[in-house]
Formats: sequence, C-alpha cells, structure tokens
Amino acid sequence: QCAKELADEGKWELERPLPLIISKIESVSGLNNFDDILDESDGIMVARGDLGVEIPIQQVTNAQKEMVAACNAAGKPVIVATQMLESMAKNPRPTRAEVADVTNAIYDGADCVMLSGETAKGKYPVQVVQTMNEIIASAERFTRSTMPMPNLLARERFVHGQSERGDKSVDAAVAKAAMTAAEERNAAAIIVLTSHGVLPRLIASFRPNVPILAFCPNAKVARQLMIHRGIHPVHHADLLTDGSGIKRPAKAIQYAKQFGMVQEGDNVVVVTRETACDELTHDFASMKLATVP
Repeated sequence: QCAKELADEGKWELERPLPLIISKIESVSGLNNFDDILDESDGIMVARGDLGVEIPIQQVTNAQKEMVAACNAAGKPVIVATQMLESMAKNPRPTRAEVADVTNAIYDGADCVMLSGETAKGKYPVQVVQTMNEIIASAERFTRSTMPMPNLLARERFVHGQSERGDKSVDAAVAKAAMTAAEERNAAAIIVLTSHGVLPRLIASFRPNVPILAFCPNAKVARQLMIHRGIHPVHHADLLTDGSGIKRPAKAIQYAKQFGMVQEGDNVVVVTRETACDELTHDFASMKLATVP
C-alpha cells in the first residue's frame, strides 16, 4: 500500500522490488507475539544474546528451535545470530561447544548463521569466516550423504504449513515437482529463471539436496535471495528477455557450466516463469529436465 501511494506521488516505481523486513526477536514481547510478527515479516532473526537476558538462559535453545521450526513451516528465512563463535574474537580456534552450536543450528533448519562481534571487533575476522564456512559445509555434506532427516523434517514442516494455508498455486506445484525431479534424477542443480524471486524461494523451502541457481534480471532481487538456504543468485540483466522461451533454458545451462556449477553429463532441472503468448492463457510456470551437453 505504501509503495502504491509513493508511486502515485511519483516517488517510487512499482516495478522496483520492495525492501524486505527481517524482524529481530530479542524480548519476551517478541516471543509472545511471534506468530503475528512472522505473518507480517519477510524473515526472522533469532537474537540469542539479548533474548538470554530477557528469559531464563536455559530456555533460549528451546525458543530458538521453536522459531526456526515456525519459519520453516511458513517458508520464510530464519537467521540464527549472536555468540556463535564468540571465543574466536580472541582466539584463532573455536571451542568444541561453539562448533556444535553452529552445526545444530544447521540441523534445526536455519537458513543463515550470523557473525557479529567476532568480525566487527575480533582479532581473527578472516579466520572466523573461514571456520564458519567449513562448519556449514561439513554439516550440509553430512545431511546430504549420511543423515538426511533434518532436511526431511524441515520439508515436512513446510508441506504441513502449505496444507494449513491452502496454498495450491501454480508456483507451489512446480516448486514441489522440481524438488522431486531433482532427487529422482540425481540432478546436479536446479536452475531457475526468475523476475521477482518467488519460484526459487518456494523451491528452497522444500529443502532440496542440490544447489538452486537463480538467474535474476534485477540485482536487488538477487541480493535478497542470498539469505535463503541453497540459493545461489546470479544477476543477469538480459537472460529473461533475450531470445525465445525455448532458448533461455539452454543459455542458462551454458552459463551454469561456465560458472562451474554443473559439468558435461550432469542432469539438471530448469524452472521458468513464462509470460502468456495469447489471450487464452495466463502467465504460467514450466519445468524441464535436461542433461548438460
């Protein structure tokens, strides 16, 4: 509504993507009104430091797990923050408890884990980012190859949430089909051509075990997609408008090959949102299965 009012005044262009609202939960009031806050937000940040002052410290982990699960069910990104690798502000190595904390946040279904003081005022800002990345990569490899249950539970929460919301949209159906096809075909990646980021967000909510390569014509949309688990956004201004709908998926596969995301012989799933070409159809989504040439 605000964007429309600003557009009427000539201060906003309606085709520009809107800013996203990430709500920081750090108080008892935030917890008590969490469901309403989640409904109005585009994502949630679990601020455990301030929350540990507001509620008994032994309840912080329970609150974190409840909020992460609720965000999974809603299909919205959730960031777990504060003191994740706090000891690395002064030491070059984290404690074992901190490594377990980050790993368990990944297993719980967090989309992002966040560093703050460790990089803002710590002695080892580069090493702490490298360490965090290594922990995340190790946890994701484990869930992909050895213990898939965490991702399956997060997917089950989202599917249950979809059922409660009555979401039977075309995008939701195609997103689910893309996830299923990627797993049955043992695909190396899911490639999505998107203008507004809706399709890659939905696919990510199903927690596929393959990367999602999202080609976006708008740099802001690409940046916004980065907080969703598994999405690798690529800003490409011309791909969605250059050539026919038949040629675009082939071009996207070639770009993915150039980036090193896929190799010759890999199976890929390509999902696109097409504009209607006649008066009898509305905009529609399509999914294609291909092998990288």
